[in-house]
Amino acid sequence: MILRKGYKFRLEPIKTQRNLFFQFAGAGRWVFNRGLAQKKDAWKINKQTISLFAQNKELTLLKNKDETAWLKTIHSQVLQQSLQDLDSAYKNFFRGLKNKENPGFPKFKVKGFKDSFRYPQGVKVEGSLVFLPKIGWIKFRKSREIKGIIKQSTIIREGDNWFVSFNTENEIETPKPILDPEKTVGIDLGLKSFATLAIGKDNHLVTIENPKYLRKKITKLQFLSRQLSKKVKKSKNRYKAIKKLSSFHSHLKNLRLDFFHKQALTIVKSHDIINIEKMNVKGMLKGLKNLSRAINDAAWSMFVNCLKNKAIEYGKTLNEISSLMGSTKHCSKCGHKNDITLKERTYICSFCGQVIDRDLNAAINIKAAGSTV
Repeated sequence: MILRKGYKFRLEPIKTQRNLFFQFAGAGRWVFNRGLAQKKDAWKINKQTISLFAQNKELTLLKNKDETAWLKTIHSQVLQQSLQDLDSAYKNFFRGLKNKENPGFPKFKVKGFKDSFRYPQGVKVEGSLVFLPKIGWIKFRKSREIKGIIKQSTIIREGDNWFVSFNTENEIETPKPILDPEKTVGIDLGLKSFATLAIGKDNHLVTIENPKYLRKKITKLQFLSRQLSKKVKKSKNRYKAIKKLSSFHSHLKNLRLDFFHKQALTIVKSHDIINIEKMNVKGMLKGLKNLSRAINDAAWSMFVNCLKNKAIEYGKTLNEISSLMGSTKHCSKCGHKNDITLKERTYICSFCGQVIDRDLNAAINIKAAGSTV
């Protein structure tokens, strides 16, 4: 089987290389914004759309014009990847409309927010050095070995630092599924506790506390956001404020990722069969608007993706249980359905009289449902 995996490392470029990073990211942003403006105008005037092929072809013409000859200094595939991203975003928008969703229309990119550029090929790694076409060899902090073939590489700016992210493919033997009922776990994700685990035949309870990173740092986030709103547009002070806010969001994301990777690795290494409820996060955000900040802070989808990837890598079985089963409302002992509000932390069955923690009850139901998959 093909195992796809990502590796992210911090780059240590010299001043001239950092300047090239900004030039490449800026060129990609310019091409993206120009292409988006063309698509909007073509649809507004003629109700037509411009194809990816036509926009790629125009890149060659732009390089031969005096006013845009600077595009020749940028790797051609980096520019093409920007147009590829635009085309994907545009198609996803219309696909969402067709599926009666409420998709967001592609937005113009802004300098300082999510600066990045991507190479689909041509990147080489030797030791702790990475070669980027038209930029050269750059030192990076190699914290672990890269396994597999590098398929594409993305250079990302987070605050004042630049990172390289490798997407790799590695062919491994298909793991044989292990089915040990004593190493089965049901996981209920929540807000009070990040996760409640019911383990083995005895449904041993393990609780993972919710770190609530955003809640702990919300005062600083609000301060940085207010500072940004006060700055004059296109001023140097506004750009500095954008960098500070971007660095803060990057810090929050790294805290979550570190927590998710550690917890997912512990769960995967300790259990053979992992059962977890498939969360409808979008639906919850609409229905529970008063809890939207807490739900976004928990970032369940990010954790589940992390759990899936590690389960594949270690050859463990992961089952996603439909949320329609009502794991919270059904009694884990007799199966009777009882209504329970969000404020009630104890589940009391009106039929068999069982009294149990609501999250543990849900985790047991999820574990039981996984055995029938």
